[in-house]
Amino acid sequence: MADEDPSELVVLHYHFRPGGVRTVMELLLPALSGHFEKVTLLGGEPPDRAWADALRQKIPSLRFAIHPALGYLDGTIDVRKDIRLALRKTVGPHTLLWAHNLSLGRNILLADEVAACSAATGARLLSHHHDFWCDRRWARWPEMRALGFRTLERVARAVFAAGARVVHAGINSLDTRLLAENLPAAAWLPNPVDPGEMPPKRDVRRARNWLSAELGDGAPVWVYPARFLRRKNIAEAVLLARCLCPGGWMLTTGAAGSADEAVRADRFADAARAGTWRTRFGVLADGRGPSVRSLMAAADALVMTSVQEGFGFPYLEGAALGKRLLARRLPQIQPDLDALGVVVPGLYDEVMIPAGLIDAQAETRRQRAIWRAWCSTLPNSVRPMAQPPAFSDDSSVPFSRHSLAGQLEILALPPAAVRDACLDANPDLVGLDLRPPPTLAKRAALSPTNCARRILGLQFAGSPPSAAQAADAQSAILCDRMSRECHFPSLAG
Repeated sequence: MADEDPSELVVLHYHFRPGGVRTVMELLLPALSGHFEKVTLLGGEPPDRAWADALRQKIPSLRFAIHPALGYLDGTIDVRKDIRLALRKTVGPHTLLWAHNLSLGRNILLADEVAACSAATGARLLSHHHDFWCDRRWARWPEMRALGFRTLERVARAVFAAGARVVHAGINSLDTRLLAENLPAAAWLPNPVDPGEMPPKRDVRRARNWLSAELGDGAPVWVYPARFLRRKNIAEAVLLARCLCPGGWMLTTGAAGSADEAVRADRFADAARAGTWRTRFGVLADGRGPSVRSLMAAADALVMTSVQEGFGFPYLEGAALGKRLLARRLPQIQPDLDALGVVVPGLYDEVMIPAGLIDAQAETRRQRAIWRAWCSTLPNSVRPMAQPPAFSDDSSVPFSRHSLAGQLEILALPPAAVRDACLDANPDLVGLDLRPPPTLAKRAALSPTNCARRILGLQFAGSPPSAAQAADAQSAILCDRMSRECHFPSLAG
């Protein structure tokens, strides 16, 4: 940094629930804290006590500042004054404000006020983008319009900080390139990887014993280390476990991440109970049981079937733990895995579902209804960019391109019939190499120490991005994400 280095670090996020952003914090803050006199975690929800206490042991000076107005917006209540007051109490001219995921759009007022606060105080703003609201999250658009952000350009000025001393950072190189082509200062800040060795053998044994007691048998266990989110495409993980690990279990570590996701998770859980699927969701959500890392080490394999990811921790965690990993090959992630020397033998592209397995005409009607409803949420200027789904009722279609209702209909069929049909249609899955991946070749590049150095070495823009540059950055991301390849009906309905 420059001669006048900030003496205070403020880390801002909507919440401190288990997930990727919290993992970034717990890995990087100990490496960063020695460079600042004061470290504050600023958010809308308090963390669970165990996590907060564990972090305070590593950073004695750490404090939490919790203000509900900084969390996900509840409807369209204008909490701008409360946000402004919370920021004013915490952010000053000697602050480095490390703000996570303002571009998600879950609190557009917060994004707007963060930019204004940085401009008013001279605080340096590191705006770290994990996801983007214009990446198929158009449910936010009516909410933002109701709050006064009535044009796409106005939203862009908020989420891409058109009035701040700012660096915008992406967590993968593709997103970073889109930012760097349009904004004055952009950086690639990939997530760090835990450099620790395998958990102690006794912890792994305890985790395995806990699993056996929890599940009632000693059958193989696949673990999906994630919360229950629609983009995680968890139905596909259930399908793969049923095809490739008959009689085994498929678990997710976390529960739903929001009220909206909880509705879908409940629907999925009802179907799982009705079908007596060998699956459990959110096994660690209540705070009981082993650590996530111990559970992953105790699993027979890890699985990651997401259709959207910014970074994808399980790819690297699987390599670091030497665990078998079955995962989708994602275009946003693969170039970075290649650059980091991560070889995942168990990568696949799609699971094809043969025509005739379910009522294709009913699924076609569902797809059309979902498409019409989704298009109705788009601004008029964006609708021409939307490409309709490529669903066909007379040929094989990827499981990921079915609606949620279609996916659940497939999973409700007799398991043996589904397994035979899917393996016949996907011969590559039969011989898929599920050996543990080799050791992460360039682990040092993603160590917390090196990732902290990246942050400390950032050069903050002398002039903020203009309104036009902010709009161009948002437009580039929007155009990239509006292609047919990015359309997954299960995310929309």
